[in-house]
Amino acid sequence: MDAVLLSGGMDSTSLAAWLRPSAAITIDYGQVCASAEICAARHVSMLLGIDHHTIRADCSSLGSGDLCGTNSLPGAPTSDWWPFRNQLLITLAAMHAVRLGVKRLLLGTVRSDSFHVDGTERFMEAVDRVLRMQEGGIGS
Repeated sequence: MDAVLLSGGMDSTSLAAWLRPSAAITIDYGQVCASAEICAARHVSMLLGIDHHTIRADCSSLGSGDLCGTNSLPGAPTSDWWPFRNQLLITLAAMHAVRLGVKRLLLGTVRSDSFHVDGTERFMEAVDRVLRMQEGGIGS
């Protein structure tokens, strides 16, 4: 069984439409656009016939900038910097995926994500190794 980490944006929606996983997981981690992302992801899931799950874990006190509705942290590389965001989202989604019996978590990123280390191919390969070696045995 596969699941996609679905924000409702173009990259994860394209991945969901292409690979048609059994489940989609959307995470409200305290970002200001959470309700819009959840609405979009639910709609995409409904259109594709994918079971949709929402996880809520308010981490807004850990972020900064545009996604958090605050000033950016000193030294932030962009105005919407949320340290370790992709790592957090992947971990939360993988935790839920284990409960669903998922064996592969699908992650969509865009080339511009490579500006941040946690959007690079090297990072994705490393997180895949970490997910596979842990007790849940999920691949990405």
